Amino acid sequence: MADIVYPGEQYRLRAGAPMPVGNRRFILHTFMAEKNRVDHIVYTETLPRSDEFRGQGGTYMNASFSRLPDIGGRSFSGKITHEIEYVEEDDI
Repeated sequence: MADIVYPGEQYRLRAGAPMPVGNRRFILHTFMAEKNRVDHIVYTETLPRSDEFRGQGGTYMNASFSRLPDIGGRSFSGKITHEIEYVEEDDI
């Protein structure tokens, strides 16, 4: 059976600590956003190799998988997060 993968994206706003500017008022300085490509894998029979991760020559930041309950025990589902891309907040 072929892998079943749903690609997606994950975003995180980068910001400093809130700074007080008056009585119960604060300002928040933001600086760009992080954008990650995320692959949600519903079914696969292979796990990522070490050389596919960042620092080993690949682009994966992290991955987590669980074994699916089947007779052979050779199928998995999980998620792979690719390396961060920095984008302007207005691009999201």
